[in-house]
Amino acid sequence: MRISKKAWFLIVLIVFLCFFRGYIYRLFITYEPIIETDGYVANDLKLIDYIDSSTADNHLMSIEGVIEKSNELTNKKLEFTFSKCDKDPNKLIYSLEANCVGYAYFYATVCNYLLEKSKLSNQWEAKTYRAKLYFIGINIHTCFNTSFFKDHDFVVVENSITGDKIYIDPTTSDYLGIDKISIKSE
Repeated sequence: MRISKKAWFLIVLIVFLCFFRGYIYRLFITYEPIIETDGYVANDLKLIDYIDSSTADNHLMSIEGVIEKSNELTNKKLEFTFSKCDKDPNKLIYSLEANCVGYAYFYATVCNYLLEKSKLSNQWEAKTYRAKLYFIGINIHTCFNTSFFKDHDFVVVENSITGDKIYIDPTTSDYLGIDKISIKSE
């Protein structure tokens, strides 16, 4: 059986898009932070046990390791919903359903707990932000007539000494496998 040139082109295009989806996403989609939101501290024993038991054998000595493990734990525990739901990670550990707000708070709480556990919290902190999303410079929120799409929450992991920032959208990470995002000019 012979594959046509069109089929080969389609296969190559799909493979290309899969491998470079993060780069393509960051090229076309940018986030404009509106406001930093107050975060949460992990104080529920079930949440703390979930984090501790999932990291017992890991040596999270680098910020990259903490970010990767925070993504993994958030993606493994939460399911996305359009319904109204809790945003407090200490409650989400029971309900397991969240929208972008809950994903961001859960991720930041897990990340800050792991930063503390890894003794990196004197340099790094995860903060939640509310933002507007832009597709090739166009605010996509103006295309929707529902309050659900009025903004989007994400996380900034910031180094207090160097000022370095790593931008994470836990919702995008869970559904598209894209861990880092782009920010509209600061």
